[in-house]
Amino acid sequence: MAELNVKAIFFDFDDTLQSRKGAYRLYCESFLSKYFPDIDQDERLRKLDEMEEYVDGGYKDREVYFPEIIELWKWENHPPMQELYDSFNYDFGKHIVMLDGAIEVLQEIKKRGYILGCITNGVSSLQNIKLDTAGIRDMFDVVVVSGDIGIYKPARGIFDEACKRAGVRNEEALFVGDHPVNDIQGALGADMKAIRMNYGDFFGKGLGNEGVEAEITEIKQLLNYI
Repeated sequence: MAELNVKAIFFDFDDTLQSRKGAYRLYCESFLSKYFPDIDQDERLRKLDEMEEYVDGGYKDREVYFPEIIELWKWENHPPMQELYDSFNYDFGKHIVMLDGAIEVLQEIKKRGYILGCITNGVSSLQNIKLDTAGIRDMFDVVVVSGDIGIYKPARGIFDEACKRAGVRNEEALFVGDHPVNDIQGALGADMKAIRMNYGDFFGKGLGNEGVEAEITEIKQLLNYI
């Protein structure tokens, strides 16, 4: 298969380099240990499942999510809302489940001489903590977090900013991500090349975007194209 002629490779983070669901499960376990230390195993498992179900893959606003959980659980003695919001924004990112081969792929890309970057949507504190906890921030030449600049994928501006920081034209950059709109349509709309990571909550959804270079199910497969 033909290699792509690019100078820079940018990655989404959640469900591209790490399993968001796996990481969120660990966060939920920690959350329940803190706020519900005495519940039995059956109730613990039920609450874990409900926390995962109601978060909508991580795309639901905290201001909607926690009131729903409080109502669902009839949680009368819950802590202040801001404490719960802070729990998500600062504690979730301390739990990381990197996908198999992700670190090795990043290392190989650096070895091959590409400029390496990350473009991720989310609250500034949360996404930056994730990168630090994963121990991969220093591997990237460029990191753009939507919460830091106030521009969110799929808006073209966030991709333009990443390419500008990398010192490359958009046409010289490849973006790898899982979201069919935020990642793939966003990158293509910014005149970048794109490879779809078919994984996570969007597995099998929105495939066949016109112009996408490839669709992969394991991050290690990316090395076949660069």
